[in-house]
Amino acid sequence: MSQHIFSFESELQNNQAEVAPSSPNFSLSVSEKLSRYGINALSDVEHLGLLVGKETLAARLLKHFGSLKALTKASAVELGAFMTTHKAESLVAALAVSARAQAQTVFQEPFDTPETVYRSCLDMQAFQQEVLRVVLPDARFRRITAVDITKGTVNESLAHPREIFRPAISHSAYALVVVHNPLGGSIPK
Repeated sequence: MSQHIFSFESELQNNQAEVAPSSPNFSLSVSEKLSRYGINALSDVEHLGLLVGKETLAARLLKHFGSLKALTKASAVELGAFMTTHKAESLVAALAVSARAQAQTVFQEPFDTPETVYRSCLDMQAFQQEVLRVVLPDARFRRITAVDITKGTVNESLAHPREIFRPAISHSAYALVVVHNPLGGSIPK
């Protein structure tokens, strides 16, 4: 039996059917797109539409807040103007879970670079006030825990050294990393 190097025309057509359709005339439901092509085939509106129940509502939210990143900073009260309180709380929780999942993957890495510490504290970007946090690693520089020491005003957060060292001593941390979110300036990327 001989093998061929080039695909037959019928095989080419079958292979092309596996790619997400780009033609506007060919429309699949969001569920069909998700099951056939995976999460990367969906737009931001379609992803958000799955969470809130309607794509029209998702489009309005993105238009009002400007982007998904800005939407992650919205409170349930702000979202209450667009949906029920329960749905707004569910959306805030779903968006927060995404940030936490990202941070947890970093917890397994050693805390030996500033980038690792930064990625582990990405959830701090959503805070609306200045927060001082202590990240506590063990002797292998793996994260034990992180403790928010103080939540301050819009542009400052005051803490006494004993408040910073107390969690380090109680958790028997090998070291400590002090982190804050500078709301007055821009957060470097």
